[in-house]
Amino acid sequence: MELLQLKYFTVVAEELHFGNAAKRLHISQPPLSVQIRKLEDELGVSLFRRTSRVVELTDAGRIFLEEAKDILKRTDLATERMRFLANGRRGFLSIGFNEPAINTFLPGAVFRFKKKYPEIELRLEEIDTSLQFDALRNHRIQLGFLRPYSGKDLEDFEHTLIFSEQYMLALPEKHPLLQYDTIPAKKLHHAELLIFARHVNPKVFDTVSQVIEQAGISPHIHQDTGNKLATLALVRAGVGLALVPESSRNSAPDGVLFRHVELELPSVDIYAVWNNRENNECVNNFLHVIGQSHQ
Repeated sequence: MELLQLKYFTVVAEELHFGNAAKRLHISQPPLSVQIRKLEDELGVSLFRRTSRVVELTDAGRIFLEEAKDILKRTDLATERMRFLANGRRGFLSIGFNEPAINTFLPGAVFRFKKKYPEIELRLEEIDTSLQFDALRNHRIQLGFLRPYSGKDLEDFEHTLIFSEQYMLALPEKHPLLQYDTIPAKKLHHAELLIFARHVNPKVFDTVSQVIEQAGISPHIHQDTGNKLATLALVRAGVGLALVPESSRNSAPDGVLFRHVELELPSVDIYAVWNNRENNECVNNFLHVIGQSHQ
């Protein structure tokens, strides 16, 4: 039994006329009659009562019509589901992200994506950069937002730059350096300076340290845990000044202010990274939503 035969049968059952059914199906009448006869032979029953004037469903035909409609309906539904899955409108998408991503573009992107693709189940998890690469390789996540240690880290993956920002200096209120719109680098000489722990991103940490050294200044550098909220709390408590991404202003506590500083610091670049061996339309659709917000 073939789906085409079921379709032919239901159209004949609705028209109760082989000629009209053939026109509706855009085929000639003889092959239609042949397919109906093959179906009846396979089922071992007559589905239609034929006379020279009328075509009627038999009792078996009426029963089979309901079954055939149900099969065709479920087939259409399954086809539609697969089509939705293929074009990324149904399924699930696991996303790993770092702190700068969730403090900037990611919440808005998630909101717009869920509105446009309500049948996609999103799973989001904050994961360190190195662990995101492992999660991508192990298919634990399909898309990551991270700050790579180096360009070499991205070689095994598809990737695109999503967001870039600069470092700023966080200071407690009433600090003398707040008199400057842009703080001269020499004013940080012997200052208590908080920066992220080296294990968070060794390459960037080393680059920042080199920039400070080349500026001819020697602040007292303290490495914190890499948690921006904890760092800003220490600034507010007067423990020291902190180099943090500009977006940290979005979550800064009262009593912490920000200034640019005359140092050629590296930018904070956030990349979208995904497995290049997968063709996941959900990933493509999420990236498209982000791209639309940048237009």
